[in-house]
Amino acid sequence: MGIRAERAIRTLILAIALAWSLPALAKDPSAPPQPAASSPPSSAPPPRFEDPELAAPLEPLDAFAARAASQAAASPAPPLKARSARLAYRLKITGLPTRPLWRRFTRISLLARGRGRATDADQLAARAAEDERLLVSFLHSEGYFDAAARLSSTPGTARDPRETVTLAAEPGPRYALAKVEVTGPPTVPPGLAERALNLHPGEAIVAPVILAAEAQVTARLPQQGYPFARIGAHDIVLDNDARKGDYTLPVEAGARARFGVLTQAGKAVLPLWQLRVLPRFREGQIYDSRQVDDLRRELIATGLYATAAVTPMAPGAVAGDGTAPVDVQVEGTPAKPHSLSGAVGYQTGLGGTAEIDWTDHDLLPPEGALTVRGMAGTQQSLAGLTFVRSDLGQRDQNLQLIAQVSRETLDAYNADAVELAASLARVSTPLWQKLWTWSVGVQGILSQETGYDPAAGATVRRTYEIAALPLQVQYDRSNDLLDPTRGFRLSVQPMPEVSVGDGRPFMETLINATAYEPVMDHLVLAGRIQLGQIGGAAVQDIPPSQRFYAGGGGSVRGYAYQGVGPKDAQGAPIGGVASTLVSGEARFRFGDYGVVAFVDGGQVYESGTPRFSGMQYGAGLGFRYFTSFGPVRFDVAVPLTRRPGDPPAGVYISIGQAF
Repeated sequence: MGIRAERAIRTLILAIALAWSLPALAKDPSAPPQPAASSPPSSAPPPRFEDPELAAPLEPLDAFAARAASQAAASPAPPLKARSARLAYRLKITGLPTRPLWRRFTRISLLARGRGRATDADQLAARAAEDERLLVSFLHSEGYFDAAARLSSTPGTARDPRETVTLAAEPGPRYALAKVEVTGPPTVPPGLAERALNLHPGEAIVAPVILAAEAQVTARLPQQGYPFARIGAHDIVLDNDARKGDYTLPVEAGARARFGVLTQAGKAVLPLWQLRVLPRFREGQIYDSRQVDDLRRELIATGLYATAAVTPMAPGAVAGDGTAPVDVQVEGTPAKPHSLSGAVGYQTGLGGTAEIDWTDHDLLPPEGALTVRGMAGTQQSLAGLTFVRSDLGQRDQNLQLIAQVSRETLDAYNADAVELAASLARVSTPLWQKLWTWSVGVQGILSQETGYDPAAGATVRRTYEIAALPLQVQYDRSNDLLDPTRGFRLSVQPMPEVSVGDGRPFMETLINATAYEPVMDHLVLAGRIQLGQIGGAAVQDIPPSQRFYAGGGGSVRGYAYQGVGPKDAQGAPIGGVASTLVSGEARFRFGDYGVVAFVDGGQVYESGTPRFSGMQYGAGLGFRYFTSFGPVRFDVAVPLTRRPGDPPAGVYISIGQAF
């Protein structure tokens, strides 16, 4: 699909979602506001091009502070003045060319890290003398190779008795790269190391930048077919008159490699034939270290490995195309075969829940896990068994078998059910998000349910025997599974069902579309449209547990669970055969934190098809804390079209974005 077509699709989804959700804010003045976007010169001599230290690798900035501390402890410098001991002082740093340089130096300065306190005058003097030397070294690392520093102190006054210690930088001109050269055998394609290094004449000679560029060479070459690439020590020759330096980096790429066969060493955790299902690379492909890292993470994700190492072996003979096969060896230690986990949760409208799971991770090898699950809550409880055979035939293709009994005591209905289900699914994971995913299954439900019958005008209790074929297909062009910031998703879930007792068939279909568009730095607009339809039966012929409902954390926030839609005379939800949900969010992120303003709208209909009439809206603000496994979500919402019985607000806590 072309870029223009993808952008048109996500723009259309956002336009529809925002068109039906954002106008709700204008209807109710109580809607929450949107968030705002948001001493003599130092004795350290200036280096000259003949100085042999210039040929050594530039020292990382992080090493300065550690070296300074050790030198200060080993040989403290003479005191500034032998007047009297002072425990408090002020630090002034002047002469640094830019504010970022000032901030970076204060992070490693001993005087700054002392926070204006010293045990005595000797300690203060030692810190000051070391900072004087450290400032010169810091400026050298930033390309100011003619730099000097001056240290002075001023006694305190009656108003402010603190002594003022001043570090004055004299940076001089900044040196720049005159020539950048990478030496060594050529690569295929040519210039891989040069493009990874990405240093150019005219750029300042800054140690952290150069070290980071060299690290990119070390990382990128193994991604392009050179697993054994090595870089030597760089050489910088300075011209003091021109204030320039010639930079040379030797690179030994080695033979270009292709993936060979997958092998394993040590005790086998998985049989080799199953192990070969997991890599995303195939024999003969150009070697890519990212695929090797992916395999190692996938081995850990199976839950069967406590530790795993995936190592390229020595290359074989070079073929006519100039490449050599490299076998990949897996070695690991088994994880504990059993695990016990638990969780507690709370959601407005559903109350609290407590869950405990016991899992045997390899009951039926390979990768056949059995989980015994129990959950107790104020309105929901269940007990059941789940068997999952992972990576069946290919990676992330899973067979799942479920047997469980459950009880629900909700406002809409009460249900005691026994369920048997089986499914085969190709799924996305945080390690490998796929363009297409799908699921096919079969499900049987025997339940006794008490719910409202619109035809009878009363609450009735019936026994239902339901057979269903749940199906799902999804097309995913988003850029992240848990925190998407660009792209869109389209999914369709058709589920043919039949009521076994009376032979009445009906078809449930759910269509979901979401889109994500960055509009400026740190700000993303997100939209969702969800349409549901049950065809072939009236609402009274459908088990209450199988009807459509709306309201709560997964649909219209601010309302109670199942609290949106038609209700009976006692205010209990009835459910329906059609539903519409729309949502719009403005997601602003700053570092590891984020703020979200959102509007949700939805409605459930007792007859007909999904439409946008009679919509109920909720709005609110959310807080996000971004972790390595996805954002932690905390939302507070209020109903904008509140009816009698609706709560004043709702609180929702979960993992991942709302959609």
